Amino acid sequence: MTEVFEDMFDEASALSDIDAGTGKQLSQLVRQLRSVEQQIEDTEQHLKDLKAEKHKLTIEGIPNLMDEMGVERLDVDGVTVDRKLIVQASIPVAKREEAFEWLRDNHLDDIIKNDIICSFGKGQDNLAGDVVGILQEKGFPVTMKTHIHPSTLKAFVKERFENGKPIDLDMFGAFITNAAQIKRKA
Repeated sequence: MTEVFEDMFDEASALSDIDAGTGKQLSQLVRQLRSVEQQIEDTEQHLKDLKAEKHKLTIEGIPNLMDEMGVERLDVDGVTVDRKLIVQASIPVAKREEAFEWLRDNHLDDIIKNDIICSFGKGQDNLAGDVVGILQEKGFPVTMKTHIHPSTLKAFVKERFENGKPIDLDMFGAFITNAAQIKRKA
């Protein structure tokens, strides 16, 4: 219980160092940030709604009316409207094996692509190079990608910075700053 009172006194003394003008200025900036965040949220929702309306007009409204009219192409209000066939395809994961089997059975498997990915851990550069060499000797076209996962790079830079160790921010494309984060009270 004593710790609670000590924490309250610590917070109160920290606040006493803030003058009314600075506190008011901070409060105004926080309100301004919340207003901008709300405007962004509203604008993103409005954009989402407009895109949905555009999709409905493009995929349903205009093509259906053109079907009723029996036209494939039409000039309206200074623009040409063409009725086009659009195809999209993505095999559901649950049906992938079935689809591949059907393609193979129907001698259409030339569209199936096989990518072999073999991940090597930290410190296994030489082993990765050896595997690439073996595959190339066997006549396989090999692409070797050396990369650092974005989360790993971020953690690395943060750790170096927090521990005061040297880090070339420009070389690593890193940016470190402080930012305000406002959370709504529960």
